[in-house]
Amino acid sequence: MTIKISKHILAIVLAAVIMFAPAGTHLAAQNSQASHLPVSMDGNADIKSREEVIYAVAASDGSINAVYAVNHFAIARAGKLTDYGKFTRVTNLTNTDPLTYADDAVSINVSDENFYYQGDMAEKVLPWIFNITYLLDGEKIAPQNLAGSRGKLEIRITTGSNDAVNPVFYENYMLQISITLDTEKCSDIYAPDAILANAGKNKAIAYTVLPGRDADISISATVEDFTMPGIEITGMPFSMNVELPETDDMLDDFTQLSDGIAQLNDGAGELKNGIWQLKDGAAILKNGSYDIKTGLSQLSDNSEQLIKASSRIGSALTKISSSLNHPSGDMDLSQLAQLPQVLSQLADGLDQAAEGLTDLSNGFAAAHGALAGAIQEIPDTALSKNQIAELYAQTDPSQHPVLDELLASYTAGLKVKGTYKGTKDAFDAVEALDEVSGSITAISDALRDIAEKMNEALSGMDAMQQLEQLAEGLSQLEKNYEEFHKGLKDFMDGVDGLFYGYTDFHGGLSAFGDGIDDLYEGTSQLHDGTRRLKDETLDLPDIIQEELDSMLEQYTGSDFEPVSFTSPKNEKVALVQFVIKCEGIEKEEETEIKGEEAESPHETIWDRFINLFTD
Repeated sequence: MTIKISKHILAIVLAAVIMFAPAGTHLAAQNSQASHLPVSMDGNADIKSREEVIYAVAASDGSINAVYAVNHFAIARAGKLTDYGKFTRVTNLTNTDPLTYADDAVSINVSDENFYYQGDMAEKVLPWIFNITYLLDGEKIAPQNLAGSRGKLEIRITTGSNDAVNPVFYENYMLQISITLDTEKCSDIYAPDAILANAGKNKAIAYTVLPGRDADISISATVEDFTMPGIEITGMPFSMNVELPETDDMLDDFTQLSDGIAQLNDGAGELKNGIWQLKDGAAILKNGSYDIKTGLSQLSDNSEQLIKASSRIGSALTKISSSLNHPSGDMDLSQLAQLPQVLSQLADGLDQAAEGLTDLSNGFAAAHGALAGAIQEIPDTALSKNQIAELYAQTDPSQHPVLDELLASYTAGLKVKGTYKGTKDAFDAVEALDEVSGSITAISDALRDIAEKMNEALSGMDAMQQLEQLAEGLSQLEKNYEEFHKGLKDFMDGVDGLFYGYTDFHGGLSAFGDGIDDLYEGTSQLHDGTRRLKDETLDLPDIIQEELDSMLEQYTGSDFEPVSFTSPKNEKVALVQFVIKCEGIEKEEETEIKGEEAESPHETIWDRFINLFTD
């Protein structure tokens, strides 16, 4: 049988029982006095408090070999002590009085002094499961084969909850894992997130695992003739005196943040309302543009007929003028008498055409004025790539889709403005319809004047003289009409060009209106998001304060009530601690002590302490 005792464990045990060693005479005297001490009325001992220290012996891989409980009682009044637990053996560590153990109950009569006893746990379980693996040069190696090796060593330690044990220990206890490496045998020690300390030639490595957390530890070193003391793990209730810094300024900042989000929501609402007005104006503009496009289409479609009619008028004037200037002998004056009426009807038709052109010009001017005013609001200069990139960088990523729509609408607006600049001359030409209408009105007035003069000539005594004057007037009218017809043809050619150009412009304007619609939908979503954000952050300072209080309560452990690990029946538990000692990595010739050499025919209380970690 092999005995492996840690000086650290011996120190803990020695501190717990030094008051009882080594005088057997003193213990005998104490036992003789116990029967004379006062007892409680019902004969049971009155317990001030109860403490447990759970010792466990583990293999090098973290598997548990044995579990022992050392139970300490502070006695207020002597009497019968009863304690509970599932044990395979119980040992009195205070005196030589025998313990009675039956039905998971330990009983003994005690004095009003401290009392200790040891119970060997029937189940080899702890609140945690430990797994320790070793890799040498990247290959997994059994710990018993690791002593004296050389190479690149990695030690991996993981901890987790043991579901078979009351979770109160896992949830409220912190673990401290201690590893000691000999720096004469280990170099290039790498232990991330550990606390490192030098202890002579040794490097002490310590990890702390908080309650409710699992550990995943990796330690590496270059080793030569490797040995290592056993890994030690302690578990204790977590309690920390945490004094948070003054949080008023921080909470004030969160209050300002909450107020800022509220202002952002208000601004998003105003932006939404403004874009709604822009959307409404864009719809009106789009409809007006459609009316202009329709009017230009009708004018373009009728341009050929208008030019043909004007050509026929010109031909008729030429024929009439020629007939009057070169009258034939068989000239029928009865047909000439019908000419004034024809000229009057032609004048009436021209007046209607002039009136239609005037109405078209007035409607176009109003629509063009609204269009020009709206387009004037669109900026001339496009944003640079760097400005756009900076805008995206300074915007919450969740709002990038809205920003995409804003930029798309902005780009469409620039395109509309560029198209408008390219077709402005055509727009100005359409506004010249008033001049064309005036020219047509002048021609119609001239035709009426000629018709009146022809009536006078045909009804007067000197008809031939009047006809000569009429012929001269018609000749002059014929020349002027030729210029008018040429101007009318050029004008209608311009209208045709404007119609095709305006069709593209109207398409861009429609896209701009559609972009404004998308922009409005985007800003509506933005406003909905800022409103939700405002609602969620309205009580942000109070929420932060509650979280701080919750964290503080969690890590101070002030509400934790200790419970017994050995049995839930045990009461007045003041403290429960765990001490786990793993086997070390040592050469056999350095560690083996024969069982018969370790055993003594005369066992003392000190021997009982040593036997805590003896199989």
